[in-house]
Amino acid sequence: MKSLASTNALNLNKTAQPKLALIAEGGGQRGIFTAGVLDAWLEEGYDPFDMFFGTSAGSQNLTSYLARQKGYAKRLIRGLSRHKRFFHLGRGLVGKHIVDLDWYFDKTTEANRAIDFGTAKRSLGDRELYITATNARDRNPYFLSPTGESQQWRELLKASSALPFLYKRGVKLTPWLGATAANESGAAEPQADFYLDGGLAAPLPVIEAYNRGARKIVVIRTADAQFQAQSAWVHKLRTLVCASGYCPKTIDYLVQHEQAYQQELAFIANPPVDVEIVQIFAGEKLHSKLLGSTDMDLKRDHKIGVAAGKAFLQEQYAFESAALVSAELERAELDGINQAAVYDTLGNVEFEALHEGLTPEKSELRKKAPKEIAVADIANEDAEYDALTLEAFVASQQAQTPQRLSA
Repeated sequence: MKSLASTNALNLNKTAQPKLALIAEGGGQRGIFTAGVLDAWLEEGYDPFDMFFGTSAGSQNLTSYLARQKGYAKRLIRGLSRHKRFFHLGRGLVGKHIVDLDWYFDKTTEANRAIDFGTAKRSLGDRELYITATNARDRNPYFLSPTGESQQWRELLKASSALPFLYKRGVKLTPWLGATAANESGAAEPQADFYLDGGLAAPLPVIEAYNRGARKIVVIRTADAQFQAQSAWVHKLRTLVCASGYCPKTIDYLVQHEQAYQQELAFIANPPVDVEIVQIFAGEKLHSKLLGSTDMDLKRDHKIGVAAGKAFLQEQYAFESAALVSAELERAELDGINQAAVYDTLGNVEFEALHEGLTPEKSELRKKAPKEIAVADIANEDAEYDALTLEAFVASQQAQTPQRLSA
């Protein structure tokens, strides 16, 4: 199979129109911060995005956002992800999944926990949604799009969240890799591949969003602003463990995750000149963890997310208002220049007539000073007197304005 790496996407999207992308980072239960941001946006009906990228918990958050289910992700994180049936270290000792994603996603088929995939598909429309997953065989990132069919969409979410060791081999997605949802081009018969957490190979797919045509990228971060993904202990552990002749894949995945994260952070720090990257961080340090968070910490971090989402909207509206005012001023200035050019061409009388809806004769009359008008009236009266006898003139004036003679 051929991985849809960023190079291929770049070649296909060189002439594409600029797009606005939203990226939701993973982070396990820390994703409740992202849920808060998206809940704030749902409350205001804010969804201007052209494409979406979700990694691990981020893909679940984006799905509930597209499904217009405000509060859904918060309820599942506070409920299902804290249940002992979901996370239990002891199961690993007997060869079972430490994190039981099968149980978790089966619960999302129940009536009171169902994801509204139908609404999510309709609200997505012709826009693009990419759920990241890591191929367990070639370890490359894949960006998989749901077809809208509930079971297929649910399996993609499960694969994107399947951490190695915690969920064993991963999720087998072969039945759907022959479909257009897999974004495969020129691939032969799909192999029996398993897919793991997208954060292993694409923890923060900003580069992928750029290569697919996004020129403004909004990233909801669950890591701290100072986090640099540099964990020297991971490399030391790998050296020590592998020296014994046994080097588990889990260690390699951790190293790969850090390398991929560093690459994305470097891109964000020094992006191309034609892209704007906006990161949304928590206003204060999050208390929730990957797993094992208290309900109090989860409630707190969701509120922090709501506050961050509202703050982002206020900044956007302020920016848009300023841009609108600037555009109006530019238009007014342009109108002033155009009117000056018309004035120079037509002259004073015709220009006034054009803007007042008058004929040139009426416009000229309105420009006369009161004294000039009075003199003209007297001249007209003198001419009329010369043409008539005194008695006839007086009689005509008396008939028109009797009050003038009595005065």
